[in-house]
Amino acid sequence: MFSYKEHKIISAVPLADIEVYFNELGAAEISRLMYEYKGLKIKLTVFDNDVYPDLGIQRHAITVSGNKTSAEEFLTAFRFRFMSAGG
Repeated sequence: MFSYKEHKIISAVPLADIEVYFNELGAAEISRLMYEYKGLKIKLTVFDNDVYPDLGIQRHAITVSGNKTSAEEFLTAFRFRFMSAGG
């Protein structure tokens, strides 16, 4: 299982894919890039200064606040959903 210092991960998954995933879960969009799901608040923060701009990869942070156990379970499920084994 993953361990978390804070309930935030950095991702390069396209925002459109994340939004589809949140919609599938039934997460409610409470404002642009802010969602609520089962008592958790989920905030997406887009980084303007990308480390790899030549590749066109936009990175962003996914920050989850709320119950610690639920937040960790949410982030772990997110990682498993978008995890790639190189294929």
